[in-house]
Amino acid sequence: MHENASTKVAVTTSVTPVHGRPEFSKHRNSNHQRNLSLDFRSMGIVLPTINHPSHHRNRSLDSVLTKIPEVDVIPSPECPEPICAPISDPNIHSDDSGIGSSEMASSCSRESLSCSEPSPSKQGGYDTQTFDKVSKSFLLRLIESKLFDMPMAIMYLFNSKEPGVQRYIGDKLFSFDDNSVDFFLPQLISMYIQMDDIAEAIDPYLVHRCRKSCDFSIKCAWLLNAFHDLNAESKSRGGQLISTILNEHYKQGPSEPTSLDSFNLLTKKTHCRSRSDSSMVNLNGIQIVRERNFLGDLSSGMAFDNRCSCTEQIAECRCGAPRMCSEVEFIKCLTTLGHDLAKQATREARTTYLYSQLSLINKNLPAKVWIPLYDCNHHILSIPPRVAAVLNSKDKAPFIIYVEVAEVEDAERSPLTTRVSNLRQTRSEENLTRCESQDPKPEINNQNMFIVAGDIRRRLTVSTDIKSSSPTDPEDPSAAALKELWSEKEKRVREKSPYGGLTNWKLLPVIVKTGDDLRQELLASQLLLTLHSIWMSELVPLKVFPYKILCLSNDAGLIEPVLNTISLHQIKKQNKNSLSMYFEEEFKENTLVEARQNFIESCAAYSLVCYLIQVKDRHNGNILLDNQGNLIHIDFGFILSASPKNLGFESSPFKLTSEMVDVMGGLDSDGFKYFKLLILRGLIASRKHMDRVLSVVQIMQSANSQLPCFRAGATAVIGSLKCRFHLNLTESQLISLVDNMVESSLHSITTKLYDGFQYYTNGIL
Repeated sequence: MHENASTKVAVTTSVTPVHGRPEFSKHRNSNHQRNLSLDFRSMGIVLPTINHPSHHRNRSLDSVLTKIPEVDVIPSPECPEPICAPISDPNIHSDDSGIGSSEMASSCSRESLSCSEPSPSKQGGYDTQTFDKVSKSFLLRLIESKLFDMPMAIMYLFNSKEPGVQRYIGDKLFSFDDNSVDFFLPQLISMYIQMDDIAEAIDPYLVHRCRKSCDFSIKCAWLLNAFHDLNAESKSRGGQLISTILNEHYKQGPSEPTSLDSFNLLTKKTHCRSRSDSSMVNLNGIQIVRERNFLGDLSSGMAFDNRCSCTEQIAECRCGAPRMCSEVEFIKCLTTLGHDLAKQATREARTTYLYSQLSLINKNLPAKVWIPLYDCNHHILSIPPRVAAVLNSKDKAPFIIYVEVAEVEDAERSPLTTRVSNLRQTRSEENLTRCESQDPKPEINNQNMFIVAGDIRRRLTVSTDIKSSSPTDPEDPSAAALKELWSEKEKRVREKSPYGGLTNWKLLPVIVKTGDDLRQELLASQLLLTLHSIWMSELVPLKVFPYKILCLSNDAGLIEPVLNTISLHQIKKQNKNSLSMYFEEEFKENTLVEARQNFIESCAAYSLVCYLIQVKDRHNGNILLDNQGNLIHIDFGFILSASPKNLGFESSPFKLTSEMVDVMGGLDSDGFKYFKLLILRGLIASRKHMDRVLSVVQIMQSANSQLPCFRAGATAVIGSLKCRFHLNLTESQLISLVDNMVESSLHSITTKLYDGFQYYTNGIL
């Protein structure tokens, strides 16, 4: 070995330097052979590989990575599948620069899974070597099989400690559907921040998706902002990724020069004379006139205009305009509005302020901005102020808005719909097809403007044509807004909208919530979707209705409203009837049976959810009933080990009242027996896939241990969650367990006391 190495070194040092400056070569030590080697390669000259007998920089210390060179395998978008080429020479040599010789074939992380070379630490044990070889072969077959889905990939990625396996699974992400990966984006971001080895494995995928989609880039930045410790150093991996994304380094055309300086969209901009104040710029002797930058100025009418000058629908922006600033500024306006609403003293003042600010935002619409909560590509046309409402909250001021959008092919590149001020002058069907309303329209001439009284009344009157069996509550105007049938609301808004004639018109609802940490809500939503998927695969008719949540920071976020619903609190307050009487009045004889079945299946589903993840704060304001009879739980701010005021007052497995049992038909009815049977079947199905639930919680706990739901400690939280699946019980023992849980929940004194506490403190019935 030493003779061979010395021979190669001698051959290398006998070559005359190509730079023509021999006086400097004698002062260079052997470490600078890397630069000579790189210079020779650039001239097309292949040198023998330098092999240092005492220094093997790229030889892995891990036995699994013996054959993997130190190169980053970044699959291209055109080849999303990980590509592995066989290695012709098992003895891979490399110079000190980390670049292999010309005879070395390309390889990737798959070698770490099928490597048969024995580890130096295990050369004395043939059985151990054989076991490692067989186990890695099975793992490779599993990863390449059709059974290997995204939930399994995220679990193996988190549990594996071998960089080669992590790298291979990171490459495997390219083969999964974008939606399946996006579901686990909070887990991927959490591991990216806390685990450097996993971050290196998934970084190529995140970079590829950020270059591919502006929406994905912004969502990554928001999640990084929510999960990243703001007190940590900015040089951390998470902080660097936030800066890289928001500084527009992941544009679709990264090699093209940008005409605007990159800037951080999370921080307040300081003085930027070249963009905002100067009207003329000298570029290579050419005078270029630039428009003033009104970004974020709501009074300008161009607050969400990124000044993109590309007039055609092209794949890439050629003018270099920042592609994310408009969307970030729009969401910033909504969150700022939420913080300002909380400062208003009365409910009437909040409503008035909401209307005025939404009218100001409408002056800057339509714009190439969108609601990131929804997957469909769209542009926002308008936000009708009179349809919005401030939700009922004691300390915070969440509000719901209904956004008129136009569905487009590409939110970034599709042309923008003409603004409403131009619609009255442009009647071309090529630009817009608008249905003329039968309401009287303003009559306009060149000298004076006359507006008929009917139009004034139509504009100033708050819409009250809500068809509902429940009267409007003046103390909670949001109740009527949520109770109105979605189809009727959509029709009503479209008739009064100047954009209603668009064939691609659509109405999207969204709740803006500030002052609350929605990361626990996001975790609960993931657990609901996971359990829903498990029950569907096991053919268990349990119904849950998860809603989308997007964390913008650690104290703000967007929530998808649950439509066509009314809370149990509003039912008891407005109708003065019991739940069973409301059921009989709301649903006719032909729909009563179906509504009762929906109630039983949804009540059993949420009862099991509340037991497994320990959902607390279950007062009647957080339990809804929709127009099909389904019972729906919302507000999962207290789960796992967290409870209101950390008192642990609600000790029952789940909330089950006598009124709910009456809707099912009574204690001796077939409906109540069906309710208990569904809980049993759901628990049996859930424990078969317990690892899927545990992996979601474990990853979030490892990176977000400061959340209230994890304050009891990882061992206590994960251990208690695992115990609630009761893997040690037989099915006959599970039947007794379900009976005991139902009995204790039905007669729980703490449930009645907590409902009384909510009534006397917050007025919730």
